[in-house]
Amino acid sequence: MNGYRILYCFIFFIMWGLHACTSQRVNQSSTDRLYKKENNELNARYLIYHINDSVSQLFYEISNEALVYKRTDTSNYFYCHVKLMLKVSSEDELRHVMDTTTLVIKDRQTDAVVKQLKGEILFPLKKGMNYYVDIEVFDVHKKTLYGHSEFSNKSSNESRQNFLITNYRDELLFSSYYKPEDVVYIRSQRNREKLYEVDFFKPNFKLALPPFSMEQMQHFSYKPDSSFSVYQVSDKIELSLPAKGFFHLKTNKNTKDGVTFFVYESSFPKIKNTEQMIHATRYIMSKKEFDNCIFSDDKKAAIDKFWLDIAGSNERAKELIRKYYGRVQEANKLFTSFQEGWKTDRGMIFIVFGAPNKVTKRKNGEIWTYGELGNPHSIVFAFTKIVNPFTDNDYFLERSEAYKVSWYEAVDMWRQGRIYLDN
Repeated sequence: MNGYRILYCFIFFIMWGLHACTSQRVNQSSTDRLYKKENNELNARYLIYHINDSVSQLFYEISNEALVYKRTDTSNYFYCHVKLMLKVSSEDELRHVMDTTTLVIKDRQTDAVVKQLKGEILFPLKKGMNYYVDIEVFDVHKKTLYGHSEFSNKSSNESRQNFLITNYRDELLFSSYYKPEDVVYIRSQRNREKLYEVDFFKPNFKLALPPFSMEQMQHFSYKPDSSFSVYQVSDKIELSLPAKGFFHLKTNKNTKDGVTFFVYESSFPKIKNTEQMIHATRYIMSKKEFDNCIFSDDKKAAIDKFWLDIAGSNERAKELIRKYYGRVQEANKLFTSFQEGWKTDRGMIFIVFGAPNKVTKRKNGEIWTYGELGNPHSIVFAFTKIVNPFTDNDYFLERSEAYKVSWYEAVDMWRQGRIYLDN
């Protein structure tokens, strides 16, 4: 079986390489840190807003927890020194950097130990195209670089990035997911309609199938469970989000473009209750184990027993639980769209295998490599980006039966009380 796996991986990589060489127009960029734990230690959030046809704006919010504060001498104050750098590429020419911008941030230490460094940067971005904005934050004192990539849709005036979302205190909201009973306020300088229709969809999506499963993919059918109208008053729209599911404010009825609000449990992206823990552990459980936990009269005791049985000791079980559900939480932050991030194809692979050694971004997807590029022992997963009116974060895995061996090897490691690729 190992020989079969090696042969498959070798053939897969060769075929992928030949495809890249023979395509008329192949554009891609690679990084070895995009989804790594150390890269995401910088708790930063970004938001792109299109002001007009030629200028866009990047809002940033960086927690200072991971930043290093120093002082030049004992008579001076402590401060952090950060460089925020933007690189803009078109979706069709990822290797070609169209524009760069650098912002220097120096923050003086105050009594507030934890605070957010907030601001914005204006940069040129022409209408009619899609872009990738690569964001790098360099902590000068720590000598550490953190990377992030934002997709920017400026092909029309109706996309999500043509709207700013705030709360009742007029504070900018960076996240695309919200809590039940939240109220948001929506503004746009490029859209001046007075009446908008909102569609509501109940949360009834299944979790990802194993990477070797050839079962037909469940395609999304645009059929809302209910609809209602909202009006723009004083240049803003007030929208209540009363229930779990997602609300789609349509800005174009023909294309279904718009702004989507995903509503999850108040604890999201964290896993806080026993039932959530059981469901998120399904990837490494047998059906019998899952049923025993989910139908147990004492679900907490059942899931604790599962972890203790595979770990062999309380101390080891606590470590496995911390690592596993830490990946679930990180998957929710990175891959959430119309379903929780841990349920998606990328979330599934991330939880079981860990962060890839290399992420190669292409126009229509991502390639994840576990191991070295070109090494026949490496595991390679290809994800295709789905054109979706609700989100730019929807990808599905190109499945193959040849992944079966790699999948069961990774799952078996967890079930032996070991963490697969602890990164």
